Amino acid sequence: MSIVDLNKLALDLVARDYSDGHAASQPGPTKTSRALAIIHMAARDAYAKVTGAYPAKLAGLPAKPGGLGSTDKLGQDAAAGAVIAACNLLYPDSAAFITAAAAILTSGADPTALNYGKDIGNAWFVSRLTDMSYLPQTDAMYSDLPGRHRADPVNPGQMTLGRKWGMVTPFILTNVATEAPLGPPDALPTAAYATAYDEVFERGRDNITERKEQFRHHAAVGIFWGYDGSNKLGTPPRLYNQVVVATKEFQVLGAKDQLNVLAAIHAAMADAGIAAWHWKYVYDFWRPVVAIREADAGWGPTGTGDGTPHGKYSGDPFWLPLGAPRSNPIAPLPAGATGYNFTPNFPAYPSGHATFGTACFLTFAKLVNIDPKKIILKFVSDEFTGKQPTNMFNPGTTDNHGILRPRWEQEITLEAAIKQNKESRIFLGVHWRFDADGGGKVGEAIAKIVFNAFK
Repeated sequence: MSIVDLNKLALDLVARDYSDGHAASQPGPTKTSRALAIIHMAARDAYAKVTGAYPAKLAGLPAKPGGLGSTDKLGQDAAAGAVIAACNLLYPDSAAFITAAAAILTSGADPTALNYGKDIGNAWFVSRLTDMSYLPQTDAMYSDLPGRHRADPVNPGQMTLGRKWGMVTPFILTNVATEAPLGPPDALPTAAYATAYDEVFERGRDNITERKEQFRHHAAVGIFWGYDGSNKLGTPPRLYNQVVVATKEFQVLGAKDQLNVLAAIHAAMADAGIAAWHWKYVYDFWRPVVAIREADAGWGPTGTGDGTPHGKYSGDPFWLPLGAPRSNPIAPLPAGATGYNFTPNFPAYPSGHATFGTACFLTFAKLVNIDPKKIILKFVSDEFTGKQPTNMFNPGTTDNHGILRPRWEQEITLEAAIKQNKESRIFLGVHWRFDADGGGKVGEAIAKIVFNAFK
C-alpha cells in the first residue's frame, strides 16, 4: 500500500460516481471537491495524530490509543483507515467496491492503527454535516434581463446549480468573500466585453472541421481539460489531482509530505469551489451561447439586445459553442446530429475550472518550493488516451458521437498547465476571457492562504 494507492481509491470513486448512468452521490464539481477534501484531510490528520509529524487540522479528534507507536508505517495504516471510513460515508452506494479495494490496501496493516484511522475518518465526516452543503443546490430562478445567466438553449430544461454553495463553510479560509475578493466582470456595454465577445465567437464556436490549424489545436486544449461530469471521468478536481500526482516533484516525496500535499490541494479546491460559486451568483453573468444569440437589438426576452457596440462580430441567433464535452455517451447520437455537448448550468463569472486549477497547482508549487515554470510533466488526460472506454480502470474517451479520440500526451510546465486550463473554457465556447482571469485571481488568493496553513 502507498499513499498514491489510497489517493487512487478516492479518484476511482469519483469516476465511478459518474459511470454508466449511476446517480452520483457527490454530484457536480462543488460536492466532488468537498468530498475529496474530507477524504484527504482525514488521511493527513490520521497520520499526524499517530506520528506527530505535524499538527492535525481538525480539533477534538479522538486521542491516540495507548501503546500505539508513532512510526511512519503505523501512520500510513491509520491514513488508510481514515480514507476507507470517509469513502464509505461519502459514497455509500459504492460499499462493495470500497470493501474490495480496502482488502488490498489494508493487507498487513496494524489493526489498532487502522481502526484509529477509521475513527478519524468518521470524525471528519461528522464535522462537515453542518457545513451548509445540505442546502438545496438546484433551481430555475432565471432573469430575462440582458447579461443575466439563463438556461442553455441546447438543454432548455436545464436547472441552475449551486446558488447556495457559496454559503458552505470553507475548509481553510474563514470568509471567501473577503479573503478571495473579486470585482465585477468587464461586462456590457464596455469595449473589453466586445473584445471578449469576438474572441469566444470565433474560437469557441462549434465548427472544428472548419477551423484554422491554430484554432483546431485550441479545440483539443479545450477538450483535454474537460472532465465535465462525463461518463467514467467525473469532474475537474479529479483531473487536477491526476496532474499533481503525475509530477516527479510529487512522486519523490515521502508519505508524510504526499499526505500533506494532497490534503492541501484538496482543501484549496474545496475552498475554490465555495469562492467561485459565491461570486458566480453575486454577478449572475450570462454564458456565451445565450449572449451571442441575443446580442443584436430586437433579440432576447426584452428585445433590447446587449446594448454593446460590437467590433468584428455582431449577434448570431444560430451560434452554438463547441461545448463542454459530453464524452463517453451511454447512447451516442447518430452521425451528423448536433447539440449533444453543452454549456454548464451555472453562471459564467468566474470560471470554476480556472479557480479550481489555479488554486490547486499554485498550492502544490508553493509547498514543494519550485517555480511553476520549472515543474515539467508529461500527462495524458483521460479525455485523450486513445483507448476505448471499457471501464474506469481502462480510461479512454469517445466524443459525443461515440468516435474514439486519439491519444495525446502533453509535455508541459505547470505554469503552462495553469494557462491552458484557464483558456480551455474559452476555446470550448462556454466562458469569456474575463471569466478565466477572474477565476485565476480567486485561485491565486486561495493558494496563498492554503499554503500558509500547510507549509
